[in-house]
Amino acid sequence: MNGKLVKSGIALIFLGEGLYLVFSLLKPGGESAFGDFFSGLLLGISVGINLVGLVLAVIGVARKDSR
Repeated sequence: MNGKLVKSGIALIFLGEGLYLVFSLLKPGGESAFGDFFSGLLLGISVGINLVGLVLAVIGVARKDSR
């Protein structure tokens, strides 16, 4: 089970980094309210997914080391 937590955490970290890459490539120059909203939404989801992945990976490694 702990290996699954680590793998899931790493997968979420990569997903978050991919979303950040999309954010940086499609970042509008502040042309419209929708563009600003979409840009902020992508950034927020990216950071959130990275944090969840990091927490899962740390929990998985901590449980693995305790055994």
